[in-house]
Amino acid sequence: MGFSFHADADCNRILNFINRDCHDLIEGVSRRLVDYHWSLAGGDETRLNVAYQTLVSDGLIVTTGEHCRLTASGYRVVLDPECAEVEVDTPIEVFRRSGPLTEYALRTLIIDVLHRNRGRSVKLDELTEEWAISGLRAGELRDALDLLFRDQLASFAGLRRRSVALTSDGVAYQGGRAAPAELVNMAPELEAEDLKARSVDSRTLCLLAAYAAGDAAESRSVSFGEISYRLERMKIPGFRVFHAIELAHRLGHLDYDADTRTVHLSNSGKKLYRAANGRAVQWAIGQAVLES
Repeated sequence: MGFSFHADADCNRILNFINRDCHDLIEGVSRRLVDYHWSLAGGDETRLNVAYQTLVSDGLIVTTGEHCRLTASGYRVVLDPECAEVEVDTPIEVFRRSGPLTEYALRTLIIDVLHRNRGRSVKLDELTEEWAISGLRAGELRDALDLLFRDQLASFAGLRRRSVALTSDGVAYQGGRAAPAELVNMAPELEAEDLKARSVDSRTLCLLAAYAAGDAAESRSVSFGEISYRLERMKIPGFRVFHAIELAHRLGHLDYDADTRTVHLSNSGKKLYRAANGRAVQWAIGQAVLES
């Protein structure tokens, strides 16, 4: 729920964002934060810039560097007691979830937040602000960062390591394919002790998935469930089993046929399978995963 501050829907959305997050009358609110609100609500960047220009022309806001603030006229509009309540787009829509939180869901959320900053490193205080906008708890942000660091998808960056940035593996993960519903439904619940496990790189996990898939797929079709079963028999921890399969699919090493509900190795997956069959490589995979 928001307020009808402006006749133009885009301008009204921005004024609602500023009204929600402006805690300093002089400094105003970070444009980065308003832009983040806008991206969550699915707004087009061109329309965003037009709305900014309109609000400045109307004398309702002033933009100064990286901030924007309400003018005296803007405050009168925002504080008008006659202003009607209206339905506005809620930026947390993308983050709504039901049921227990899984590693997959948390990983997807934090990758999305970092990606919306256009790939640059994000200061921890900015990340905290954006996470709060998404309607999630601070404790879940700590878990999300532990998860990304464990999986080598992000790292600390910047002066005094006060920023977070996606690694090359993290960028590849963000740009990959979304998991099909059948695979998402297999995601195990988040367990705090799993976040403390040893770090394993993306290539090793994909080698694992390709090995388990290819071993059976040479003679017949396999399912996500069978790949999972084969990895579990190798005594791979459950959270790693799911992440290995999901990662291999996301990066295009495993192809899923929704009609037959079967999984097949792609050309790159077949190369990984051949590599994983080398004794030395198999030993390295085992050491990296079993010493969690």
